Amino acid sequence: MADTTDALTAMVARGLIEDISQKLNESLEIQKKLLKLESKTGEIRQTKLIDDLGISAKTLKVWNDQGLTPINRGGSVFYLLEDLHKFNY
Repeated sequence: MADTTDALTAMVARGLIEDISQKLNESLEIQKKLLKLESKTGEIRQTKLIDDLGISAKTLKVWNDQGLTPINRGGSVFYLLEDLHKFNY
């Protein structure tokens, strides 16, 4: 029984490590893309952010729900690059 439990524990741990590794890699890729973005105002328009990062509007909505704050101005939505760098993806 102990061998079965140990094997199961090892499989669960391996899966968790793979999930964490994948999330970290995704976050690093987003950070690399963000570093390439330049803005005189320190902001990026929502549509450009979605295109440049290759994310969906749904992903951005999830990020908003998790605390990323959009700026609404003149019918357009912007994000501060500083906020994007600090955000935990």
